Amino acid sequence: MSSALVFIFVLGVLVVVHEFGHFIAARAVGVRVEKFSIGFGPVIFGKQFGETEFCVSLLPLGGFVKLSGESPEESEGHPWEFNSKNLWEKFLVVAAGPCMNAFLAFVIFSSIYLVGQPTLSNKIGKVLEGAPAQSAGLLENDRVLSINGRAVTYWEDILKELHKNPDKTVFTIERASKKLDRVVIPKKQVTKTIFGKQIEVSFVGIAPSNEMSYVKSGPFQAVRMGAARVWQLTSMILYSLGLMFTGAMPFKDSMTGPIGIFFMTKEAAQMGALYLFYFMGSLSVSLFVLNILPIPVLDGGHVLFILIERIKGSPIKNSIKERLTQGGMALLLLLMAFVILQDIHRFAIVDNVMHLFKRG
Repeated sequence: MSSALVFIFVLGVLVVVHEFGHFIAARAVGVRVEKFSIGFGPVIFGKQFGETEFCVSLLPLGGFVKLSGESPEESEGHPWEFNSKNLWEKFLVVAAGPCMNAFLAFVIFSSIYLVGQPTLSNKIGKVLEGAPAQSAGLLENDRVLSINGRAVTYWEDILKELHKNPDKTVFTIERASKKLDRVVIPKKQVTKTIFGKQIEVSFVGIAPSNEMSYVKSGPFQAVRMGAARVWQLTSMILYSLGLMFTGAMPFKDSMTGPIGIFFMTKEAAQMGALYLFYFMGSLSVSLFVLNILPIPVLDGGHVLFILIERIKGSPIKNSIKERLTQGGMALLLLLMAFVILQDIHRFAIVDNVMHLFKRG
């Protein structure tokens, strides 16, 4: 399958799930759905089922559901219209889209943990030149059996034990069917976390091999780990956004657009189906977080309007909603233009295109 088809598949699944959330919630509270579109722009093909037209449109970078009476100008006061519903029903319809993205991520992660999560083994793939590990006599292809007497099976076990013992570490390794002990004295290094915070870490100087093990979990543990992963990613993204808006994390390093997603999808697909679905789950969490942000034109903006109306006890003027929505749209378009330009620079798109023309 080509990279473009994989990209369209991943994005298509995320869009369908998101819009299906709005669709089923609307139907549940008695709102008619006039159109369910995958993509924007001119319709490529479509078919009417009942009161809803299901279609695929030209630009596959999103989708939408058109609710009956959604805009005040179209509303005629019929009981099946969106604006005829109470605030709780409106909230349910709006929030169902991003919540379905979170649920999809939960299902994907839980399934991966159930069938077997790819995990790096305890085999050393590289020993850095001049590093403490080299001085201690560790070699490439050594298998680490234990650290300070604690058995380790996977690479993450090794990392955990190294963090627990930052000053002196006894490696028990297997080399040519023999068990050997090697004492490593780590070096202290200052590095930055993914959030830009400086921390002191213990440096040993080993890297994992490409050897993988597939760790299966029981059904209950898989469900628990799937929910925990969604929560961890959500917290991490929100924390990153907070650092970005306060200036603690560079904006250009924390955002990517369709071009970046395309290349990341391509790399994940090349690594295998499990990696692709893991990436899809992570991307679904990102869409969940993005859509709950209180920005007019996003689902979170609509939820904000609903909460304000609930607090004040009366509807917000349509003219105010319209101005705020236009402002939110302008903000998103500027943001999209910025991240696309960043991706073009980051992935050297112009240079690659020029190279193709020169070759031609």
